[in-house]
Amino acid sequence: MGTKKWNAVEFDAAKYLKTSIGSKLKFVELPKTMRLEVVIELDDELYADLAKNPSWLQKMQTGAVARAKSAMADLEKEVLAAEGKAQKLDSKAAEAFNRELQSTLEKSGRTASDDTAAACEKLLLDYKKGRKELAKFRLKCTGKILLTAGLVSGGAVVSVATAGALSPIGIWGVVKGAVAVAQEIAKLGLSANKMAVLVQGELAVLKKIMNEENAKAKKSGKVLQGGKEIGLNLFSKVLGVETPSLKNCQSHIDIHKIDISKIEKESKKLSELIYAAMDAQEKQAKALAVAKKTLPSSKVGKIAMSLEKIEKALDQMLNATIKVNEAIDAATDNQKKFQTALDGMKEGVPGWVKWVDVVGGLAIDIGVGCHDAATAVEKGYAIAFASGQAISNELVDAV
Repeated sequence: MGTKKWNAVEFDAAKYLKTSIGSKLKFVELPKTMRLEVVIELDDELYADLAKNPSWLQKMQTGAVARAKSAMADLEKEVLAAEGKAQKLDSKAAEAFNRELQSTLEKSGRTASDDTAAACEKLLLDYKKGRKELAKFRLKCTGKILLTAGLVSGGAVVSVATAGALSPIGIWGVVKGAVAVAQEIAKLGLSANKMAVLVQGELAVLKKIMNEENAKAKKSGKVLQGGKEIGLNLFSKVLGVETPSLKNCQSHIDIHKIDISKIEKESKKLSELIYAAMDAQEKQAKALAVAKKTLPSSKVGKIAMSLEKIEKALDQMLNATIKVNEAIDAATDNQKKFQTALDGMKEGVPGWVKWVDVVGGLAIDIGVGCHDAATAVEKGYAIAFASGQAISNELVDAV
């Protein structure tokens, strides 16, 4: 009896708060992400039964969302109280006050997610009570919260802290690290491409050898006409034919698999770096909102334009990473087809010819996706550097 983890409820608390109290906030900026989730772990049989009952699932989700909204009431009061305090703070004090606000968001969010999970678990238990055949199956509901930082602004001067938050140095360092990772991805992509092309060619050669030798074997009577085709593993024993490329082909398939695994690991690292750069850029944008109160409009406009360029560059870098992941998925699928075709040829499994023909028609393009990602990241770094330098120039005499 297996178990299944099911992300049964998702509630966008950030969106809800923005709608309910966003218009009342001037000094407090709500977190970009605040999502409450309920993860249910339950036995497969219980999940299968629940999946057949959409009206009950709707009831559970509706009730959970209602509980989450109810739990938001206290948080709304806390945020509005923080807004009142922020009006009296200067920039330095407001920065320190951020920690208090973040603690409030985390505590209230955790309470809300736990309450929502408890509500779901009660409904599930009630559902089981009415069904004796489900009594033995286990379940557990867990609340989860995904939360980014909020921001409190205040004061009437561009402080050193605000100027520091607008500084491009943080983004430069992160994106420079992303360039190195992207270059490694491009190198691994070339290797994976090379191995895939070699495997295609080797399987085509092995197919030719196998067809020819099977025909000879049937003609000589070593294999019965109309009987099952023998596999490459038996050629050396039955026919005395050496197939040294068989070992090479398996080796190249194995290397291809290893390269894909390495690319996947580097792609994850690249995504984390890009998201870190996006977080840094978001902090810059929030710092600009603070600085607008005292910076000349001409400086504000130029800094805003530079930040927009950095944001677009980071978006393009992220899209390139997504394409790498799509290429990884395609290459992983190809990998399975390579192995299936070779295994079929080794054992003489019926239908192996079709599998080899499928492999021969596969598009091998993981190298292209990896190269394009590296190019996009390098271009993004150039844009981030140039735009960051422009921001620095505007801040020279602003503090």
